[in-house]
Formats: sequence, C-alpha cells, structure tokens
Amino acid sequence: MSLIEKAVYRLINGKKEITEPIFLKEFEMENDQLKDLIELSNKIVANKKELIERDIIYLKQGLSGEQNVYYELKNSFIPMLCLHDIRLEYNGYVAQFDFIVVTNKFIMVLETKKLNGDIEINKDGDFIRRFKDRNGRVFKQEGMYSPISQNERHVNILKEILTKNGIIKYTPIKSAVIIANPKTIVNKYKAQKKIQNSIFKYDQIANLLKKELNDKTNETNLLEKNMYAIANFILENNKPITFDYKAKYSLSQEDFVQKDIVAAQDTGNNSPIIPKQMDNNEKSVVDNSMLYDSLKKYRLDRSKAEGIKPYFIFNNAELDDLIEKKPKTKEELLRVKGFGAVKVEKYGEGILKILKN
Repeated sequence: MSLIEKAVYRLINGKKEITEPIFLKEFEMENDQLKDLIELSNKIVANKKELIERDIIYLKQGLSGEQNVYYELKNSFIPMLCLHDIRLEYNGYVAQFDFIVVTNKFIMVLETKKLNGDIEINKDGDFIRRFKDRNGRVFKQEGMYSPISQNERHVNILKEILTKNGIIKYTPIKSAVIIANPKTIVNKYKAQKKIQNSIFKYDQIANLLKKELNDKTNETNLLEKNMYAIANFILENNKPITFDYKAKYSLSQEDFVQKDIVAAQDTGNNSPIIPKQMDNNEKSVVDNSMLYDSLKKYRLDRSKAEGIKPYFIFNNAELDDLIEKKPKTKEELLRVKGFGAVKVEKYGEGILKILKN
C-alpha cells in the first residue's frame, strides 16, 4: 500500500486499530473439559478411573500442542484477529476448529496435530506414522486419516456458513495443518505439491502467514470493520459441545466414591472402604498426570518468583520429555530436551525432588 493509499484509507476508515494479533477467543490451557474430567476423576473409584485419567493425559497433550501454536501466533506481530477452539454446526454438519485466523487478505483455518512418531506422506497422499525406539529402529507403523482432508472439510463448512449468511463474498479461506510436536519429523517430499503446501511445523506459522499476505495475486483488502464482522459472527455462532460423561464412561452410582462411603454408613459398617488396587498401567497413567500437574506448579511458582514467563523455566515440549524420561540424577537431566548445565544447576534439584516423590 503506497503512502497515498494509506492516507486515503485513514481518511475514509480512520486510524488502524489492528496492528498486532488480537485474540477474540483466547487459548486456555485449563479449559472446561479438562476441569470437568479432573473433577470427575476425583469422584470415581479405580476400575473406571483409568479411562478418565487416560483421556486427561491425551487432552493435556493436545492442549500443549495448541499452546505451541498459540505462542507462535501471539508473537508473530501480524495484524490479524484470532479465535481458538470454535465449534460450528450447519445443516447437520459439525466442525471443530483449533484456530481461525482473520486477516485483511484471507481467512485461514489451522488444524493442530500433536502427533507422536514420524510422519511420511507418499505420492498417493497416504499418511504413514512410524514409531521408533531409542536406537532409531522402527518398531511400529500405521496408516492414519489425512488431517489435510479433515481440515478441508472444515474449511468447506465454514465457507458455506459465511457465504450463505452474507458475511463474505470473495474472501479466500485457506487451510493449513500444523504439526505441533517439536520431536515429530515430517517427510513430505514424495507428496504432491498441494499436500506439501498444506502441512507445516508450528515454528513455520509466522512465515506461512506473511507469505500469504504478500501474495500479489490476491487482491482482497478487507476493512477492519469487515474483519471484525467475520470474527464476531464466528464467535457468536460458536456452540461448545456438552459432554455426557456418564454415558461416555458407562458410569453408574456404584462407580462413585461417595456411594461406597454412604453405603458403609447406612449398614453401620465402620470399616474403611478400600478401592480395588490399580494395576501397573493404571498407576502409570495416574502418576504421569500427577507429575504433569506438579511440574507445572513448580514452573509457575519459579516464574512468579523470578518475574519471568513460565516457558523460560521449561516449555511444554521439555515438560513432556521430562515425564517421558523421568531422570533420577542431574547427569540424566542433562539428557532431557532443553536442559543445559546452567538450567540444571538452577532448577535441577527442585525438579528431581518432584520426580522422586
């Protein structure tokens, strides 16, 4: 935009207000679903608790991936409106969006995937996930549903909703799949160009958006009021899902801890109620969940004491690696992602104490 064009724009539309990323619906690590599951887990005895604790860990892993994407968007310095965790319904179709970005040139839907293992995309567009041991040998591989196809379906639903309601006319809606696990290697060189240009690592988001904004073939130039109209319409039509946890986990009254306590009181039996002992898999799931919370609390407490951001202590990828490796000594802690001699000397004792306990 030339100086004359900028002057005309300001004369007609006033001073620009969107000068950086603005989240109209913020990312929340402690979302309602996670809070509900943790509260439910505290009320359930061991035999059903395993399923709930497993879902808590999966949800936390997914959220930590979305947090990586959120950080990149928040610190991109790109003038845009952002929405996190949007669910839209239309004519019997449902679409769940991790992130929707509205710029003056386009709308972009970001599908976040925090996948374990390495991903290869062949010339036919098939996604193959491979799992390797510590020596780099593949011990398992499996096909997976294309996240690109999934996200394109979501884009089509969003486009249909916005056009049918007269919110957009010619504004392009773009799609990108974001791999949010820093350990995951994506081999997409055999894939078709369209697929190669649709999947990215989370640290490439800012460059991707800037490249699309500099596309000279795209003549769209939305006014800020139009950008807000799009984002606010999406926000107003967001319909969060309500989970029926009793049905999902087939819960009955006998599964709740309080039921056992009341039953003991009613029968006059003063002996304590002893839940079924957890097996090793159940105990591992619960231990990892507790470790996750304890290490996050330690990180938050230290960041407040030092007046720095929590991710300066260790970020979520490093937190995942801590839980996976469970170091017992400072020497072992040095082998955890992101932990050098200075960080180990400063935080090692506190972290190792939490892991030991």
